[in-house]
Amino acid sequence: MKRSHLIALVIIIIVSSVASTTLIISILISSPPPNDDSDGDGLSNYEETIKYKTDSYNNDSDGDGIPDDDWDERREYVYTVRIEIKMRKPFDIESMNDLYQDVRVISGPDEEGYTYMEAIIYPETKPSYSPSLYPLVELPSKLEIYTEPGIATNYSAEMQIEVLEIVEGAENDVDVVKQVLQWVDSKTTYYLEYSIPEIYYTYLDLRGNISMRNYYGDLPVEELLRTHYFADSMFKERTHGTCTSIATLKSAMLKAAGIPCRVINTIYPIYYHEDQNEPYINNLSRYWGSHGKFEYSSGEENVVWCNHGFIEVYLDGHWIRVDNTINKYYKAPHVLILKILSVSDWSEVDFSETWPVDWIHNRPYYTLSLTDQEPQH
Repeated sequence: MKRSHLIALVIIIIVSSVASTTLIISILISSPPPNDDSDGDGLSNYEETIKYKTDSYNNDSDGDGIPDDDWDERREYVYTVRIEIKMRKPFDIESMNDLYQDVRVISGPDEEGYTYMEAIIYPETKPSYSPSLYPLVELPSKLEIYTEPGIATNYSAEMQIEVLEIVEGAENDVDVVKQVLQWVDSKTTYYLEYSIPEIYYTYLDLRGNISMRNYYGDLPVEELLRTHYFADSMFKERTHGTCTSIATLKSAMLKAAGIPCRVINTIYPIYYHEDQNEPYINNLSRYWGSHGKFEYSSGEENVVWCNHGFIEVYLDGHWIRVDNTINKYYKAPHVLILKILSVSDWSEVDFSETWPVDWIHNRPYYTLSLTDQEPQH
């Protein structure tokens, strides 16, 4: 029988005798530390319970002589998708390994700058978390950067005051996240349904001015930055663009409220383009689509557009994905994604050196094969 290690119970009994005997029972319920590893197999109890569904008290859950932390053993109790892919930088292997996916480098980079990787996606992961009292009393020093303003998440003192008014009355950090999401949804609009692509790198030049590399759009740069990039001006004008633009606004608001937040970027391993159909092996037994046109099992065509950039919020010791709601692998249940990086601010990552301007036709990543696996136990 499998055992989980999610809840720790402490019972304290105090007996005092004055005029009569009083029995006080106090039950304290708390989550175990995020890195607890009861069976010593290299996987935390939390990961085994939430992600892998293995036994956190037995380092060989299926008794086959291979420990649970083996790359293939982790897949045996849950549905997974395996992706072989080659990709140019920027990507971050550390942040690519999270509660929803495992990624490892096979070889590279080669002479064209492609690194070969294997990724295992756990699309049915549903992280659990307990709300923390708000405002947060104390944050670990490593999380402070995720509450500070950046070039894109440039919340001002005035913006912070207004954000704190928006979340006033929130009793915990989960409530704060929900109130920010609701406010953005109800109080802001799209300036243009357009986002700043990855190849438009925005940075501080030697004179301390904001500069943009590779920009070739129709909007003047100043207007583009004001309405689609800088969180402070988007907040003041109650507007934003798509994808990384709206993610930047949400992230800046949560940072201003004292909630650790970061922006993530994802790619679509399944992709379709009219003038390019790069062949790859597709052995998926379940149906998965891309963000463009695809067919349902009934044969009916549909077009789905989803944000490839959204946010992660630090809740109860874990980075939890957040888009229009909290704690979902992705808001479109039949779209397959692969996260490639997490950053505190969009200005921290430069795609312009390695992703060509016409990257749709000269791709910085190519899927090689897709396979999935049902639970074995």
